[in-house]
Amino acid sequence: MRLLVPVLTLAGAIASAEPQASLSFQRSGQRVAELTGTQITTKVAPQTVTFIDPHAGKTKSYRCWPIKSLMDAMYGPGWDATEYSEAILTALDGYASVSAAAKLAEPGGCMAFEDLDVPGWEPIGRRKANPGPYYLVWTGANQGTEHEYPWPWQLVSINLVKLEERYPEVVPRGAAPGSSAARGFAIFKGRCLRCHAINQQGGKVGPDLNAPQSVTSYRTKAWITGYVRQPSKYRYTAMPDHLDLRSSDLDDIYDYLVLKRGQPEKTSR
Repeated sequence: MRLLVPVLTLAGAIASAEPQASLSFQRSGQRVAELTGTQITTKVAPQTVTFIDPHAGKTKSYRCWPIKSLMDAMYGPGWDATEYSEAILTALDGYASVSAAAKLAEPGGCMAFEDLDVPGWEPIGRRKANPGPYYLVWTGANQGTEHEYPWPWQLVSINLVKLEERYPEVVPRGAAPGSSAARGFAIFKGRCLRCHAINQQGGKVGPDLNAPQSVTSYRTKAWITGYVRQPSKYRYTAMPDHLDLRSSDLDDIYDYLVLKRGQPEKTSR
């Protein structure tokens, strides 16, 4: 378990320039607002958070806007209790994280716009990426990616959507609520969809897992579940290990993929 010691300081204690890069807020792809950092600060009071950043591997201090306050200011009160239940957070390179929108209403999330330790941002992650201009961080002890909290960096937009509208081919049609396939879909949505697609809908970093063929058609269950748990055992890859997943979680993911095998990509003739 990561030890996180968040420290909050009101904006007035630190004098610093907000980024001029724009951050776009959308609903079903339609723009709700697009503001620079300076403009956002007129609506949301910044804070300072100090905590152990798992992507930096050490204690970091960032200046940021609380994500709940930011979402309230952009979308209005009650945004987290509507039919727009998913948030797509898109980075400069097109990488998109998909999260339950309700997570962005929880305490502990903060949209960082300045690294207070290193001018111009300290590189993070295995690829030593510059996380600016906007980096969503979480200070809670159980708010890591292993609990499906999004940590996107180089963020350019937040889009609230109905998942079935944005990614209809990803939804497990016919899966009973609470079934293994439904549970697997929930895990897939939080951990896999940012990089992988189903029927060409979803992430573009990794391969499509259902088109033109389902991965379950040419890989065994043991291989798939083993690879999902610890891809680093198989090859050098940007895909992270998921050692926290239980065997039952891996079974659920596999059952979701098997269900989708029976729902292949629609092709026009």
